[in-house]
Amino acid sequence: MSRLAIHGGPKAVTRPFPVWPEWNDDDRRAVVQVLESGKWWMYGYDAKQLGGTAGPPQRSQVEQFEEEFAALHRIRHGLAVTNGTTALDICMRAIGLQPGDEVITTPYTFFATSSCILNANALPVYVDIDPETYNIDPTKIEAAITERTRAILPVHFAGELADMEAINRIAARHGLRVIEDAAQAHGVSLMGGRYAGSFAEAGIFSFQMSKCLTAGEGGAILTNSDEFAEAAWSLRHVGRTKDSLWYEHRRLAWNSRMSEWQGAVLRTQLRKLPGQNARRMANVKYFFERLKQIDGLTPVRLPPDGDQHCHYLVMLRYDAAKWDGLPRAKFLEAMNAEGVPVTSGYSFGSFDNPVFRTLDLSSPRSPYMIGRSKPIDYRSFAEQCPVTVRACREEAVWLMHNLFLGEARDVDMILDAIAKVKESAAELR
Repeated sequence: MSRLAIHGGPKAVTRPFPVWPEWNDDDRRAVVQVLESGKWWMYGYDAKQLGGTAGPPQRSQVEQFEEEFAALHRIRHGLAVTNGTTALDICMRAIGLQPGDEVITTPYTFFATSSCILNANALPVYVDIDPETYNIDPTKIEAAITERTRAILPVHFAGELADMEAINRIAARHGLRVIEDAAQAHGVSLMGGRYAGSFAEAGIFSFQMSKCLTAGEGGAILTNSDEFAEAAWSLRHVGRTKDSLWYEHRRLAWNSRMSEWQGAVLRTQLRKLPGQNARRMANVKYFFERLKQIDGLTPVRLPPDGDQHCHYLVMLRYDAAKWDGLPRAKFLEAMNAEGVPVTSGYSFGSFDNPVFRTLDLSSPRSPYMIGRSKPIDYRSFAEQCPVTVRACREEAVWLMHNLFLGEARDVDMILDAIAKVKESAAELR
């Protein structure tokens, strides 16, 4: 094996990995079509309303995307919004959270899964992750339920489905609402055609730049509930209802409408998604098979009945003991030097975010104390969530989805880099 790149040797990666996002002339034409139409928002005025002559009706790009995205996931209603964080905020408002309520969620995910609860003046309660899947551990949920618990907010982290069957059983026993954070799970399904976003009352998705379906920013809410869809529609449309006057607002809400530009690009990108997911699935399967030959890097366990994956993140568990005691940080440094952009992900669980030290969670005037006898001590979750702490501090290794959009020889470069670092682990340590 040649000298490590970190020590001045040649890199294992000899050509660029696929660039994200992928785009072509279909996307260019979609943007130009919106430009030339003059209809730049989903409720745009037509020529007649502006004093001209009526032209042919123009369907909103956003509304068409909503229909197409919902159909892909076999769900009745789709509502596009400005981003995934807003989608979560809308869902928390739609289920009627009140100040001082509690929502059980995972500490191993982007903080928006917590901030949406806090924005509703409710409190996130953290349950540790499963050590093999990095998704919320259903066996620990019931112990976290109190008289103030109103909902469970699981995350399909890295695009891999959480154990929704177990979560829904628990929710049914305790009369809790369930919302899926499927921000990273575009087009992901189990055998039998059950898709992310269809297992609970509603599911949210993100179209931020890094996601497997993107317009730079954007989000969506999917639901099979007519009642939930009506509430979400109103909450993203400044509190209007479909039968109210234009300047009649029946809810306190936001302007969270997606633009026609985003809708148009998402429609063309959506047509690419199944093929991109298939490419990633084939390459990740090949990667996992060959990775078995290298001890000390174990993929997180995928759902046993998983069918379609997007592999937003390829998640590995690093065992320093099998790398001659090489710290994960040194492994990552060596891998990046070889040309593989690999990271450790989160530095700490959501419960360790500074916001829990700056928010007023305990004074008599705090909305978070309404109906409560004492505040939640967020420092205690570090002890209650040891798997999360271990994943953040020493175990998790992230590879982004674009690395698996190319050919098998691109995957070979990643494997070659891992093998090269492994061979020199003692030297690096």
